[in-house]
Amino acid sequence: MASSATLTTTHLPTLRTILDEWDQKRLPTKGFPVPLAELQQAASKDASKDVIVAFRTRPPLHNEAADKFHADPDAKDAPLDDQGQLLPVEFCAGVTMTSAEPGVFVAHVPGMKWNGPTLTHKTYEADLAFGPDVENEEVYQRTVVVNDMLSLAISGGVGCILAYGQTGSGKTYTMESIEHRVARDLFDCARVAGKRFLQAQDSQHPSAGTGDIFEFSVTFLELMGKHASDLLEPTDEVDAQGNPIRTEIAVREDKVGNVRPNLITTSVRSSAELEELINTALSHRRTSATLRNASSSRSHALLTITIKNTLLPYADDGQLILVDLAGSERYEDSKDHDKQRMGEARDNNKSLMNLKECVRAKAKMAAEDGFVHIPWRANKLTMLLKPIFDIESRQPSKAMIIAHVSPHIQDTVHSTNTLSYAAPFLTIPPKPRGPMPYDAADPRTWDHTKTVEWLTAKFTKHAMKSRMASYKAPAPGSVDLGMDVLKICPPGSSAKYLGNLYTPQFVERCLEARNSEALTRDQIKFRALDVIGNLFYLILKAKTRKRNEIMRSRKTIAVEDTYGDAPRALDDDAEIHEAQLYFGAEWYDTLHEVEKRSKSVGGNWREEFMQARASLLEKYRAHKAAQTGNN
Repeated sequence: MASSATLTTTHLPTLRTILDEWDQKRLPTKGFPVPLAELQQAASKDASKDVIVAFRTRPPLHNEAADKFHADPDAKDAPLDDQGQLLPVEFCAGVTMTSAEPGVFVAHVPGMKWNGPTLTHKTYEADLAFGPDVENEEVYQRTVVVNDMLSLAISGGVGCILAYGQTGSGKTYTMESIEHRVARDLFDCARVAGKRFLQAQDSQHPSAGTGDIFEFSVTFLELMGKHASDLLEPTDEVDAQGNPIRTEIAVREDKVGNVRPNLITTSVRSSAELEELINTALSHRRTSATLRNASSSRSHALLTITIKNTLLPYADDGQLILVDLAGSERYEDSKDHDKQRMGEARDNNKSLMNLKECVRAKAKMAAEDGFVHIPWRANKLTMLLKPIFDIESRQPSKAMIIAHVSPHIQDTVHSTNTLSYAAPFLTIPPKPRGPMPYDAADPRTWDHTKTVEWLTAKFTKHAMKSRMASYKAPAPGSVDLGMDVLKICPPGSSAKYLGNLYTPQFVERCLEARNSEALTRDQIKFRALDVIGNLFYLILKAKTRKRNEIMRSRKTIAVEDTYGDAPRALDDDAEIHEAQLYFGAEWYDTLHEVEKRSKSVGGNWREEFMQARASLLEKYRAHKAAQTGNN
């Protein structure tokens, strides 16, 4: 039986003795094979994985154990001094790192049996493990830098880093340090990549010397239960707890299935600007005191950095998503909360469980062919993380899960929940996925030429209808579209890019492409709305069709493979009904007598019942055959 924090503290001397005996027998701790100083020259064996798991535990704070945990003074074996007072609670480790890479944590779970307290040692594995003596800089280097998360986002991919764990285990401390270090290194990394890109093109671009070819935009969203708000929105209103009151942001899919909340997007041009923006947003985040943390983060915070390559303006934008998840809580830690915070804890735990299911399903895709359902629509948190969960996306993506656990043995029960949550995310490298093959019915696969042809045909159709309505038959080849299609879809652009535009953006682009006074602005708006609506419909129809094709590719399980062969052939209900009509009362009387006689002697009445019914059916079949022969 698992032990509560109070019971664990009461039996701490005994548990510490058991732990010391285990520690003396175990093998020495394995550190990282590559020192930090040589890390950037080392290739990561996890570079090909798209889900990477790391464990981390923090050092105990000064007097933390004595302030947070208390023994039961009424217990017969309570630790007392000579004056009968409870001894101060001293720190006792609840987890031990036995290997850094691959990461191995051993959780020491206290329990209670008839003969006294016990200690169970449970082992959990990850890609990396960071003990309490590892600094934030090394965590950043071994997670973000070694796995090329910055380069991935700069190259048009999606990188996501999530900090998960019990409230008070150090998630926000880790994530804020990563955010500031990303701000420190991102622009330098982008300039290096920009210079290489320009050199490869032998370009005379004005930025050839500096490599400044990328544009950076930032959003910062807070998700409190089911309510999303913008941390960059200025406000002076506060609630009863002193937290700022902000406008709720809708989180939903648009016409073509993209999730793009209406957030304030801020352009940043330097590390200093990004640092300042992060500090401003974090100061607006909601916190509240809990039993485990005096300033616990009560919400999920999502920092999204979008990176656009100005030399390839129609390519997919890269994204770096940094997520500081709200602390998970057990009932023991939240039972004294008020109604509002109980609801917050419940919603947070629901979203974390759904995130677990999504990441596990994404990991399953690496090992299976065919359809794997990822339930990212079940919660707003996973909807916001759609770029890394969408099975149809061709953007390269990588997710880093950093699971945090408390160092105290009193928290080990919760630590095992955290480690059990994160450990199954370990995956094999995914199968390579190339670009989508061309499909004439799927606009996402069209190139620039095909897109221009389609737009020209659509706008020509509108022009022809307009001429027909005015009773003016156009001469061959003289249809005036009223706009330059190449300005709507310039070289390098495609239907996929146009499909990601908002409807007002496409209409504005058509108005800017106007090259004739033959059409009014209202006429161009009408035609633009019809054309973009048709494009949205084709994209949505193609997505539905592809999804149905993938679902049909699922392996079907034969009933015999699961349940075995049927014990007998299925009855022919029509034949039985005909036999009952033929025999009348004799049918029911015969079967009733057989059942009654068999039960009275303790026989197998079911078997005898089936034999009697089979005999009656044979008589009916003989009668039916004789009638057929006479006819």
